[in-house]
Amino acid sequence: MSHLLHFAVLIVCCITAVRPLARARWVQRMPRTALALWQAIGLTLELSLIGLLFSALFAPANQGLLPGLARIATGSVATDPVGLLAATLGGLLIAARLITLAMTCVTTARERRKHRDLLRLVARADPALPGVEILDHPAAAAYCLPGRDSSIVISTGALGMLDSAHIRAVIAHERAHLRQRHDLFLLPLLAGRRLAPRSTALSEVITAVRLLLEMLADDTCCRTRSRHDLADALTRFSHDPSKLATPAGGFAAADTGLAARTARLLAPEPAHSAARSITVIAVAATLLATPLSLFVLPI
Repeated sequence: MSHLLHFAVLIVCCITAVRPLARARWVQRMPRTALALWQAIGLTLELSLIGLLFSALFAPANQGLLPGLARIATGSVATDPVGLLAATLGGLLIAARLITLAMTCVTTARERRKHRDLLRLVARADPALPGVEILDHPAAAAYCLPGRDSSIVISTGALGMLDSAHIRAVIAHERAHLRQRHDLFLLPLLAGRRLAPRSTALSEVITAVRLLLEMLADDTCCRTRSRHDLADALTRFSHDPSKLATPAGGFAAADTGLAARTARLLAPEPAHSAARSITVIAVAATLLATPLSLFVLPI
């Protein structure tokens, strides 16, 4: 029963942490570390849900989950009906997560491929902007499509609104998304939304993670470009009334948290201390190590 209680406590802790962390301000000072914490919370929650269900099967034999799974083939595991039902639900949960993740990957790849096919027909290259596709459209838009054939797209509306320094900053921002594969952070969350499409907590997590990814790309851009140029570009995007929808699986420079990102760029807070980063990483590591250890230890 102790494992069941520990897994239940971990689940409650992870769920309880979602809203405060999604609304916290300190994460803006360390987006990379905060993203690691979000990943640890997500993995801990999923492992704890699986562990809670399988623990009911192996509790009568006082076995850890991994040893118990290894003994299933021998037929020496107790066949308590409640335990079998819980283990079945655990297996279904694992299968559902894997299937929805695969479906999300396939759907995203298909949408990106369709958009790239469309760009081949309507977009054009510009020698002054190597590696960037120009889309003739009056709406101001700048976005990237990650993947094997990654691309950066800027509309003529954006080119007419921004000067050369702004454009270089926006391109550097989009290249940061592509180089750091920020889309992979979102895939598990988008897959989870297939299982819980009405979950407000999951929607908050996706919004918070998207904002952190944009801030991380902002920080990467500002290593080589002016913070004020990027902030001014974001401000001009926010004042433009026309909108062009970002394709599925893409990242747009002006889609998420424009006001917060602009304020952060123009008035950066003092750098976070190394001690705080180490503390957050230690919490994330401890959080993730707990369900993993429970998988091995006797019940």
